[in-house]
Amino acid sequence: MNKKREPRFPPKNILVPLDDSAASIAAWKQAQSLAKSLGARVQGLYARGWTYHSPADLAFGKRDWRDTVDALRARLGADADLRRVDGPIEETILSWGKHLKFDLIVMGTHGRTGLERALKGSVAEHIVRHASVPVLVTRLPARRFGSILAPVNLEPYSMEGLLYAAKTAAALKARLTVLHVHGSPLYGSADPVKASKKLLADFIARLPPRLREACRPKEVLVFGRPDDEIVAAAGRADLVVLAARRRGYLRDSILGTTAERVLRHCHKPVLAVPVDPVKRRGYALD
Repeated sequence: MNKKREPRFPPKNILVPLDDSAASIAAWKQAQSLAKSLGARVQGLYARGWTYHSPADLAFGKRDWRDTVDALRARLGADADLRRVDGPIEETILSWGKHLKFDLIVMGTHGRTGLERALKGSVAEHIVRHASVPVLVTRLPARRFGSILAPVNLEPYSMEGLLYAAKTAAALKARLTVLHVHGSPLYGSADPVKASKKLLADFIARLPPRLREACRPKEVLVFGRPDDEIVAAAGRADLVVLAARRRGYLRDSILGTTAERVLRHCHKPVLAVPVDPVKRRGYALD
C-alpha cells in the first residue's frame, strides 16, 4: 500500500485517468471546472493494461492504441495535456498520483453493482482504497459544487474529511452541511438526542475559527445505517466529501468501507480523503 501524505489544499496538480467512456470525459470536464476555480493544472493519463500479443499482432496493437489516443485527444481539445502509458491500469494511476506529486485524482466510474461489479471489479474503488491523495469520483456531467455534504462519525480521523470539505466549501463559496449518522441516541442522558447534537456541535467547533466562519457549516443529525443515510442526504447536495478509512486489506476486501459503499450507490460526485485511523489517533488541528 502507498504511504499516505498530508492532502494539500488547494490542489495545484490534478490527475485524470482516462479511457474512451462518457464517464471518463465527464471526469475530465469536472477536473477542468475545478482547476479553473482553484488555480490548478490538469493532466490526463491514458493507461492501457498489459495484454499478450503475438508478434504478428504487435503492429496492429500499436496502431489501434494510437488511434484511440488520437480520438480521445480530439474529444478533450487540442490543448489537453494527455499522456499515454502501457502498464497495469490501477498501479499506473497510483504510481503517477504518488511519484509525480499530484494533489488530487479525478476519475469517472461506470457505477457497477452486484454481479457485474463482482466479476469486473471497480478501478475507482481500488484507487480510492490505495491512493495517497484525495480522489474525486463522478459519473455525472460537470457541475458547479454549490452545496457540499460532509459525513462525519465523530472519531478523530474523520476530522480530516471535514477539514478538506470545509476548505473546499470556503474556496468554492459553497454551502456546507455536516452530517452525523448515529445508530441510536445516546441513552443514559436526560435528553439523548440533545446530547448527540452537542457532540456534533463540539466536533465542528474544532475547525479553525476563520474557516468555520467562511463556510458556516449546518449541522444535521440522523439515526440509521451510515451508508444508506449518507446516500439519501447526498440527493440534496452537489458533492460528498468524506474520510476514506483504511482498516486492513482483509476487512476492506470482504466488507468494504463506508466510503466505498457510498461510492458504489451514490449518484452524486464523491471526494474521498485518505486517512490512516491509527496515525490519526489524537488528531488535533492547528
